[in-house]
Amino acid sequence: MAREILTVGVGQSKDPKEAVRTAMQKTKNPTLTVVFASSNLDPNEVYNSIKEEVGNSHIIGGTTAGEFSSAVDKPMADSVAVMTIESPYLKAGIGVGNNLAENPFECGKEAVDKAYTSLKNNPTVSALISVTFMNKHSLDILKMNPFLNVVIPDGMTGQEENFLRGIISEVGSRVPIVGGSTGDDLKFEKTYQFADGVYSNTGVVATLSSALKVGVGYGHPYFPTKKGAAITKSEGRTVYELDNRPAVDVMKELLEVDELTPELFAQKPMGVKSPDIFGEYTIKSVMCANDDGSITFYAEASEGNYLVVMDTNKDYAIESFKNALKNAIINAGAPKKIGAIIVFNCILRHLLKERLDINDIDIIKDIVGDVPVIGFNTYGEQGNTLGCSIGHYNQTSTILVIGNEAISQ
Repeated sequence: MAREILTVGVGQSKDPKEAVRTAMQKTKNPTLTVVFASSNLDPNEVYNSIKEEVGNSHIIGGTTAGEFSSAVDKPMADSVAVMTIESPYLKAGIGVGNNLAENPFECGKEAVDKAYTSLKNNPTVSALISVTFMNKHSLDILKMNPFLNVVIPDGMTGQEENFLRGIISEVGSRVPIVGGSTGDDLKFEKTYQFADGVYSNTGVVATLSSALKVGVGYGHPYFPTKKGAAITKSEGRTVYELDNRPAVDVMKELLEVDELTPELFAQKPMGVKSPDIFGEYTIKSVMCANDDGSITFYAEASEGNYLVVMDTNKDYAIESFKNALKNAIINAGAPKKIGAIIVFNCILRHLLKERLDINDIDIIKDIVGDVPVIGFNTYGEQGNTLGCSIGHYNQTSTILVIGNEAISQ
């Protein structure tokens, strides 16, 4: 009997043991276990329950603002979603960077250095890459992603951009990045990260060495309107002036309101064109208006950027997610068989989906059929735009596709 190149199990339950045992019905010795857990559960109990069942498997994940999977027919609150991934063609190295809030750049460097250092050589991967180089056309070789970095930073630190800069300073920008910031069910108190242990105030990097076809995608459900303003004074995530006037005053005019509220900000995000050749809009959501007339965002907003008021509707939101998934599949080398999909979905996009009655799992099934899926609602998303700009985003989905095909196919 031919050896399976990839087997994947998925489980979801309010009981972590039940969730992982369901997933383990499909796998025996998983290479990697992904765990997304409600913050209303004890993270140490969740981790220990998973660890008892998966043995030597690496474990990554964290607490969420909502978790989801293809293992259940309808949304389940206060649960644990587990995906077990087993393949001789896949290896993972796990790194944890400490003190994300205090020293995010060094945290990123530390995490990615540890991840690559811990990544064990896999002769199967090396052999298949060699065969592929001998037999594939140059264009096909360029589409390979033999390495990929999954990032899971603490979503309460507000330091995702500097964390990413630390990673890129070590490994460059050619290696795809995908991930999401951990949450705590909108309590905004404390979040936890899983990385072969339980942590907080850290940034996690899981480096995948893969002879499977893997790829990443990015997308959000918004299109630009004709309203906008230039950022003329800012620092980090706080904008002090738009069009050389107090940011709060200009924002009220743009949104045609007398009062700026969190509900309004969630429904009317701002967009900035990506600097890459495709010029896609990336989303920057306002966190709050401040007493000094400034506005603080959930992502960096640099001087010189032009903020555009964004809008959406149900049809556009559905189509945008379809395109994000399709782009991830193309990025993976267009495998005919999809083995697993992991979705990092902004909590604000989740709230939008609820208002518009959209179900991402149903959309995925329409495109690729009955494929194992796991994901969580994040406090921020990290990934590559179509033009390969790496960033931290809001109201976005970043997607990891793992093909059930070797890169030599």
